[in-house]
Amino acid sequence: MTYSYKQELLEQLENGSLPEIDPSNRFTFECKNQCMGRCCNSITILLDPWDVEIMARHLGMSGQKFLAQYCKYEFNNQLKWPYVRLKHAEDGPCIFMLEDGRCEIYPVRSRNCRTYPIGRAVRFEQDGTKSERIFVVEKMGFCLGHKSEKTWTVEEWFADAQCEKFYELSDLYLEVIHYATTQLNSQAWSNENIARMMLPLLYGPDVLRGKLGISEEEVSHEDFYRRRMKALKVILTDIAAGFGFGPNAGEVFSGSLMERMKEVLVTG
Repeated sequence: MTYSYKQELLEQLENGSLPEIDPSNRFTFECKNQCMGRCCNSITILLDPWDVEIMARHLGMSGQKFLAQYCKYEFNNQLKWPYVRLKHAEDGPCIFMLEDGRCEIYPVRSRNCRTYPIGRAVRFEQDGTKSERIFVVEKMGFCLGHKSEKTWTVEEWFADAQCEKFYELSDLYLEVIHYATTQLNSQAWSNENIARMMLPLLYGPDVLRGKLGISEEEVSHEDFYRRRMKALKVILTDIAAGFGFGPNAGEVFSGSLMERMKEVLVTG
């Protein structure tokens, strides 16, 4: 579902059925008290590893506990990659919606929540070049935001939503997926067991810190996230090589994958 939805968005942008907009374009929008929270019902909200991490920290819980309590996990058989999304928002009202319709975790809301009604699609070419495309999300009948008189440029909207860091770290994760699928041909060898092995690197930074003795004072949350994405690429490259794919195809790594991962996480 998630992979198909992303592909559909890119196809709509390509054929023009979903008009692309420029950062300098102006639009009218402002959330209204009358419809506050209506957009937090029966909606699919995909979460990247950084989304999960900052939400979990904000709530004072581990990434794994947050995943179990608030998320749905999906292994996409087409892309051979795991995804997570908020389960309560998808099944009904988002569990983080307060009685007045406002968000309990507003400071750490996901990148998708913070930039609505503007969407962003990222695409990586074969050579690794990244391109982004910005668009206005389909208007919902219940939403009164578009009837506001307040106008913004897309650039102003993104700045107000403080989404720059979210997009930067999200793109690092998307680049890992691109690398795995294009350079390592992961669709040919990956499976649910391998995906499960990846989960601590994706959503369990606290577990890894505990096992490796890496404190927050030694390595910041953001730097540790970057190291995890790098470690993920290293581990997947080694696994792919064992199946005869990737830049090290045919080379069998004789050491411990755990030690390999530890080296990257500790030294960066």
